[in-house]
Amino acid sequence: MKVYDRATGKELEIPPEGSLGLLALGDIAVKAWREVRVKSGYEKELLERVEKLKEETKKKMEEMKRKREEKKENEQKNS
Repeated sequence: MKVYDRATGKELEIPPEGSLGLLALGDIAVKAWREVRVKSGYEKELLERVEKLKEETKKKMEEMKRKREEKKENEQKNS
């Protein structure tokens, strides 16, 4: 799907990341952006990053929990 600038008649280049300008052009530009995003693999890359962040966050939370438990045990031993 191609989107053209009405003022110049030139085809607009649509980046996979998107832009506010595309949003301002309305549903036609948003549909074209979605197509570009899927074809470029950007969508898949984003999903992979989200999964990686989830895993890292889970590990950090587990580490924090472990440290809290250790601290609590040490406090009980010292009491």
